[in-house]
Amino acid sequence: MSESPTTPAETETTGTGSPLLVDQIRILWKFRHVIAAVAIVTTAIVALWTLRQPKIYSAHVSIEFDPNPPRPLGREVEGVQEGAQSYWLTREYYVTQYRILESQRVSEGVVRQLGLQHDADFLGVPAAQRSGFRSVSLSRAASALRSRLTVEPVRDSRLVIVRVEDVSPRRAQLLANTIATVYIRQNLEQRMSVTVNALEWLGQQLDSLRGQVETSERALYDYRRSNNLLSVSYEDRRNHLVNRIERLSTALTETQTRRISVAARLSELRRAARAEDPLAIQAPELLASSLLQHLRERYEEARRERDSLGSRYGANAPQMLAVVERVREIADAIRHEIRNTVAAADAELRSTHSTEGGLRAALIDAQREALDLNLREIEYGRLSRERENNVKLYGIVLERTRETGLTRLLRVNNVRILDEAMLPGAPIKPRTAMNIVLGLLFGVFLGVGSAVLLIQADRTIRTQLDIEDKLHQTFLGMIPTVEPRGIAARYRYRYGAVKDEGPIRNRDMVVHSHPTSAVAEACRVIRTNLLFMSPDIPLQTLMVASGHPQEGKTMVAMSLALTMAQSGKKVLLIDSDLRRPRVHKAIGIRPAVGITSVLVNEATLDEAIVETEVPNLYVLPCGPIPPNPSELLHSQRFHEILRTVKERFDRVVLDTPPIGVVTDALVIGPQVDGAVFVVRARKTQRARAAAMLTQLRSLSVRLAGVVLNDVDLRGDGGSQYYYGSAYEYRAREEAA
Repeated sequence: MSESPTTPAETETTGTGSPLLVDQIRILWKFRHVIAAVAIVTTAIVALWTLRQPKIYSAHVSIEFDPNPPRPLGREVEGVQEGAQSYWLTREYYVTQYRILESQRVSEGVVRQLGLQHDADFLGVPAAQRSGFRSVSLSRAASALRSRLTVEPVRDSRLVIVRVEDVSPRRAQLLANTIATVYIRQNLEQRMSVTVNALEWLGQQLDSLRGQVETSERALYDYRRSNNLLSVSYEDRRNHLVNRIERLSTALTETQTRRISVAARLSELRRAARAEDPLAIQAPELLASSLLQHLRERYEEARRERDSLGSRYGANAPQMLAVVERVREIADAIRHEIRNTVAAADAELRSTHSTEGGLRAALIDAQREALDLNLREIEYGRLSRERENNVKLYGIVLERTRETGLTRLLRVNNVRILDEAMLPGAPIKPRTAMNIVLGLLFGVFLGVGSAVLLIQADRTIRTQLDIEDKLHQTFLGMIPTVEPRGIAARYRYRYGAVKDEGPIRNRDMVVHSHPTSAVAEACRVIRTNLLFMSPDIPLQTLMVASGHPQEGKTMVAMSLALTMAQSGKKVLLIDSDLRRPRVHKAIGIRPAVGITSVLVNEATLDEAIVETEVPNLYVLPCGPIPPNPSELLHSQRFHEILRTVKERFDRVVLDTPPIGVVTDALVIGPQVDGAVFVVRARKTQRARAAAMLTQLRSLSVRLAGVVLNDVDLRGDGGSQYYYGSAYEYRAREEAA
């Protein structure tokens, strides 16, 4: 039982790698020497540059920020800067401190303390220039220090790491510790300067407030004295005025009531005084008078007596006249009494009016005095409040001044050094090993880039894609590079036996001498593609051409003829290169006649055709080289020869001269059934090949396709998809 063969294409398809990626890697592998050279040179340059760099040492010091510094005076006594306690909880404060550590002010303090502006070694002055070196400006030296300084906050903490780099490890240690010391000292000085400034300001404000308190107290005293408030308070005077106003208001109301009553009584009395009959008076006040009551009674009695005497005596009787006179006298007395009563009521009304006016004037004066008192009280309250505010503010400033004075005596800082810088043991720069590795990687990438540029700059035909996409022709197949000492074909039997067919001695006959090699298999693929291209109308006469010499057209022509003969077809190989024939050399014969002899009728076709050692393969060599090859190939005789051999052979393969050198192939092209164009990988230019193909198409030559020759299976992309770099042919083996 035999094992079915497996093609390399199947191996590539079922494998884990991508064919395109594998092809690209193989293309790059061809430029491995360029990549290696670029990588080595780049690595060497990086190594030399690294070794020439000065060694840099790094020292670091840890600084802690304390948001709650100690308070010897107690929590109730706060410093001037401690009022913004919430700022310690914000990120802005810490960022500000980090910037202060990197500031020019701190660096200048370090430079000034260590005299770095005079240190030529610190400033990096070359040794040749140090003889005349004196010093640089303070700001320039500080800038040099800042360029070597790095502040690194420790995440989720109140710590910060200050790093300093220098060529001297001891100076790096000294610089780191000095930076921390100068920063802490400047921070304390700033806090103390703020406290001193605040104390001075508080002293000025205290003097000003003391004068204001004295002024306000003097103004309040003068006001009280001018308004007679030294013995009686405003409250007592206000209560006295309120009582007085109430009494005057009550008296005025009573007087007004009395006036109204007297006016009503006077009006009634005046009506009574106008009555003719004293007995008709009905005024209550008059009726209540005992005198008037007595006079009324006498008047009534006198009238009765007059009436009694009138009936007995005449009007002129003495008794009558006496009674009448007495009646008149009593009536006059009544009227006189009424007038006296009216006069008394009138006098009382005038007295009431006078009293009412006086009470109203007194009430108005009391109210005016109350308003004046209110105004004076407002001014008094203003002066009193001003005094109290001044006294209170003076007390606050006085207390704050005393607290600030005590705070100034305490030198409490909220920043301290946690860990001082240690002496660095090893340099941090340059990192020789890392730089060399990075240089090697960069060199590899640069080499790959150079290889890619070389590939992109290459305008030759290399792969199947170049033929199909650039030349727009059918790809028939590719033939691997034939290396006489390196690609002795091997095939593996099912049981592990390996047969070595030996080295290749004749490249043109490799299909016959090494039938299991990759070259032979590639030629069989091309033969199969040609057969399947036109199964109904086969290409019986086939011309093999190329654009220029040394592209392998003769080898391709012989290989196609050999594979067709091996398939059982009767094949004739015609050497139609009448200028530089080579088929007879490849076959190993020395014929005296050939196709040129037949064309000039010096020999028959049977005499010129040579049977080879390969079954079914016949060769029609060139024969003597003629002076006019193009005319012979364009003759009717050559056309008749082609027609004759087509009748006698199944396949006829013609090896023609290069198209770009002579026109012989262009003459033969229209006379054959098809043409195979041969290009050589990495040598044939795409533009030249396209021009040659255009010439063939312009002559209506039927192009069967293009064969890619001399393909390096280890370097050219696309070849591995078909063949593999070490093709193994698994032949059937009968069971023993």
